Amino acid sequence: MINKTYDMPPPEIRIALIRAGITQAEIARQTKVVPSHVCRVIDGTDSNDRVRRAIAVAVGISIKRIWPSIYLNGEPRKPGRPKSKSSFIFQNN
Repeated sequence: MINKTYDMPPPEIRIALIRAGITQAEIARQTKVVPSHVCRVIDGTDSNDRVRRAIAVAVGISIKRIWPSIYLNGEPRKPGRPKSKSSFIFQNN
């Protein structure tokens, strides 16, 4: 049997925000992003752990229930450059 996890649909996240009396603009101010970024995170076209966490706290729903595909198996990988294997030695001459 295959166990698939489905994220909460964007309209349900928006409804949860409305019920909590929180706007996307308020989430944007709290997380220091533009409101359109919050919209894209909710729609799933952009990712931002800080915004997701702020939404989960605001609506009072576990982040693992809203986005199980991302958080059910641990934390998402932090973006960034991989560590290089080369080592540089800087010398003062």
